[in-house]
Amino acid sequence: MAEYQGDGIISIKADIAEAQALLSTLGLKRKSINKALLRSAGTGGKQAIRRNYKSVLHQRSGKLYKGIKSIVYNNGTKVVFTNDVDSGKNTAKDGRIARYGFMLASGYTNTPKKKGKPMRFLAADGKWVSTYGYTVEGKDWVEAPISRYVNSPELKERLDKAFQSQVNKWEKKHGGQSA
Repeated sequence: MAEYQGDGIISIKADIAEAQALLSTLGLKRKSINKALLRSAGTGGKQAIRRNYKSVLHQRSGKLYKGIKSIVYNNGTKVVFTNDVDSGKNTAKDGRIARYGFMLASGYTNTPKKKGKPMRFLAADGKWVSTYGYTVEGKDWVEAPISRYVNSPELKERLDKAFQSQVNKWEKKHGGQSA
């Protein structure tokens, strides 16, 4: 089950208690089991975001596409999808470094540095444009693909595969002995 918690955080809950109990009886640690399962889910989520990227943002190259990451917490309780790629310059109005992924998700407004003077830039069609500011609406480029992924059979398949990998790891370590 996926649930949006605000501030770009999506909570994913899955019932893996039965699988954890079985692996715990085999001598595997719950934390390592969780991390293995979350790593697998995170890889699939990252791929889901990348598959959907072109339909939302109409471009598949560059720092933003390559910077999509899934991070598993050390305590094995969470996986976070993020993209902290930045411009490398203090371009935000308050002097902070502009972070592309967060700007696209929340939207932003750009105004000229000098009040009363228009901004000029070359548009994609090759014509020069003058404007006194513009607003870019936020685009749901992470939450929607993750929600679809969580509710798809692909996640269950990945978790089953990761679970089987943990069982195989135990069997290899113990030479196929039963618990």
